Amino acid sequence: MTFRDKISKASNVRIVDPIYILVTEELAKIDILQHVKIYNGRVQASNILSTNGKKEPITTISEENVVGVELLIDIPNKIVQFYSITSSAKGYGEQMVSAVVKSVPHDWNIVVLMDWSHGFWKVMAERYPRLTVNR
Repeated sequence: MTFRDKISKASNVRIVDPIYILVTEELAKIDILQHVKIYNGRVQASNILSTNGKKEPITTISEENVVGVELLIDIPNKIVQFYSITSSAKGYGEQMVSAVVKSVPHDWNIVVLMDWSHGFWKVMAERYPRLTVNR
């Protein structure tokens, strides 16, 4: 299985903008993320899928044994926003942030609008200067 085999798209997604390819391919390279899915306006990646029949990557914050991220993608304004991120395994939070920062073109903004992390985003903003964290 190659990292590209981990990537799928929702049935209502007709046109896949290049930004989705850049971001999903980089996230799919993270070994623990087995499911990376493209939706209209967002991307979700996780180590497990929902069991509700929709086969959605689970990104519920503080869920046990879950590593995942949900990104909102605003193409007209060139913004990638971290909507949620969770990691029950140490080190994967930073790997997901690093993958996003690495994959997003330099003329785009990478933002966190709400920081409830108790320090995680502050550290990430120091390590990745392109990341804007609203406090």
